Amino acid sequence: MSMLTMKFNADEMMNVLEGQLMFPDETVTAGVYCTFQDTGFFASSRHVVTGYTGLTSRGRLIGLRCGMIRSEPFSVDLNYLTKLKLRKTLFGMRSVYLEYFAERRIRLKFTVSPRILGSKFPDQYANTEIIMQQLSAYQR
Repeated sequence: MSMLTMKFNADEMMNVLEGQLMFPDETVTAGVYCTFQDTGFFASSRHVVTGYTGLTSRGRLIGLRCGMIRSEPFSVDLNYLTKLKLRKTLFGMRSVYLEYFAERRIRLKFTVSPRILGSKFPDQYANTEIIMQQLSAYQR
């Protein structure tokens, strides 16, 4: 699945996020459409990819980064975060930067817009508030 073949709507987002659940009693509590940025010294603000991010009932952050050619799923147990930064950006958008260890140090940065034009993501505002509230509990 790549950015060119995705439909980018709420039904597809829930199908993608539910496909990453690992436990029988685990559910997706909130899912949002977001944009991912590169991290590191040579990161460029021009390289932005879209995707989905969601929280599960088991305290995991799951998601999918959709590039032009391929997509990359990720899963993070929030108890094992080593760094978490939440910021409000211009126009009410929320920026999340987190680090965790999974064989190596992985950095992830994404931006969520609570308001999206159109009706493809009707619960975007409410789900953004849920995700930010739960992530702020893990901020050190």
